Amino acid sequence: MSDWRISEEQLLELNVFLQRVDDVEIHNCLTRTAQETKLFPIMPYLMMCFFDAYYRFPTLIREAAAVVSPEEMGHRAREATCNLSKLTAWGTLNFYLNGRTTLLKMGLLRPQDNLEDLWFMCDWWRRFSSAYHRNGGHTWTLDAWDIAQEHDERTLQVLEADAFEADEALRAAAARFVATGTQYSFLVHCESRVGLSSSGPYRLSDRHLLHTRDFMNLSECDFSWLDGVAADVTYNNLTLSIVTEDVAIEITDWGTAYAFPEAYQDRIVGVGLYTSDFLTDRYVPVGMGSRAELTRTLEELTAQLLDATRRLYRRFAEMSFDQLLEAGIYTYFQAAADISHMAGTYRQQDWEMIDVRGRRFWPIFNEEYALDAYVDHFVAMRGEQAAQNDYYLHPVSYGVWRRSGRQGPLPQPGRNANFVPAHVLIDHDYPLRALPNGRADFSGTSSLPPKTGGYTFACGRLTEDELNERARAFRSPLLEAPWRYIDEQWVKWNYEDPEVNALYRYAQEHSRLLKGRGSALVRKDIDAIRRAAGERPWSEVTVASRVGGGGAAARADTDARARADASANANADAGARADADARANADARADAGANADADGVVADGG
Repeated sequence: MSDWRISEEQLLELNVFLQRVDDVEIHNCLTRTAQETKLFPIMPYLMMCFFDAYYRFPTLIREAAAVVSPEEMGHRAREATCNLSKLTAWGTLNFYLNGRTTLLKMGLLRPQDNLEDLWFMCDWWRRFSSAYHRNGGHTWTLDAWDIAQEHDERTLQVLEADAFEADEALRAAAARFVATGTQYSFLVHCESRVGLSSSGPYRLSDRHLLHTRDFMNLSECDFSWLDGVAADVTYNNLTLSIVTEDVAIEITDWGTAYAFPEAYQDRIVGVGLYTSDFLTDRYVPVGMGSRAELTRTLEELTAQLLDATRRLYRRFAEMSFDQLLEAGIYTYFQAAADISHMAGTYRQQDWEMIDVRGRRFWPIFNEEYALDAYVDHFVAMRGEQAAQNDYYLHPVSYGVWRRSGRQGPLPQPGRNANFVPAHVLIDHDYPLRALPNGRADFSGTSSLPPKTGGYTFACGRLTEDELNERARAFRSPLLEAPWRYIDEQWVKWNYEDPEVNALYRYAQEHSRLLKGRGSALVRKDIDAIRRAAGERPWSEVTVASRVGGGGAAARADTDARARADASANANADAGARADADARANADARADAGANADADGVVADGG
């Protein structure tokens, strides 16, 4: 049994942190995008995942943290694209806290209960995020006005130098890949955005920005429903580097990139493609031998994803309502799975089961009640259990009311932060952990078929035992002294240091233009290197002068072909989607009864 006790300093820090988490969540809930799906019961699985997160995340993450520190995980997640990103880290923390809030509002929990778990989860996120966002200095992108500059200069220099100037064929191939990959990722993740992320934007010139778009869990991975379906998808994770002209980019705490203008595809002037995962420490180029090879590669990958999309619609069409609900819960619950992956403590059975403590709420959270409960708890913050006191005004909802012209009544005195009472400093009558015996207290079931396929990495397809063995054996000089402690500020003043130079050379090993160049490079050097290779610096590239552009007529023709391709793809998928919707809706009505309307639900739990 733990004898942990919270100090006054920790308590005050914890309550301030809980309020900031609340502010960020409410801001994003009020300003985010939403979607509608007729295939998945999104709101039931969103609300139900909160319970599993609350009861089991502390145990699973505590086990992993005993092997790999939160700081090291933050550094690893920054160096390569893996499923542990700012979005999934946000989900790991907020799914847990939302479970706590829901149980509090149901009268099943007190604010001080399981206090050690609460402190551990908040402290783990703070430490991970501080390392992950080391370069930007903001643990919330909201605090950075929605930009997410995570990458190190050594990585960005490679992305800038190696990106190919986009002709019409490459631009169209990149646009089709982004559209197809986004649609496929949403389907893989049960109509949620949890498999997508972005970083940036990064300045390249007075008119050019670079940002990256990440696509995760594309091939056979943790999700049992991708076994066989995604076996022919070559890469599990892909990162697209995109150079744009005269485009503004915003990236939220949920890793979503917003472009202004929204239809920015015709302003793409440069593209690069890479793969990576938690068993790599750098980006590995994909199809980067030439512009023609990259175009071909993107087209081939798009075809792979389209085929997997059709297969996956058929797979989901065969599932019952309960199975679709469980798949959605697993999708969100596995936001934290790479924490166990990195530590080599991953067990598939821990991540694809519904805990008995959460299963007891199954009859309550139909689609109607789940939607109302989510809006009441986390948007409107209505109800006596949500109120702080009669005088309280939530800073975000009140700010929205004030800036919208003061129309309508003042917002309700709701608050999601649920502070821990200071009385815990003198009265210790509360449990410390939800599961005092750790994994021994796990108990649950699953109605989905067990996973039989492998796990896809840049090094190949592995079994569970093999991936855990490789994770435990993983070493990288980027994560060890002295390189781990060579950050942007040290480089600025010590770029001639031999260790700094060695670090940059290591980052450049896979680069087609910068290999062996070292740490003394500045932008004029990269411009000269590109010129010497017969490629223009980005400051000289414009949409009007794009290579092989052929003027407006060629661009219009390419856009027409892209629209025709998109239309053909949509028509090809229409039958599978219609069949999936019809069968899923029928199964949902049969399984959920009259109280569960399986015809549609608004919002993406993202």
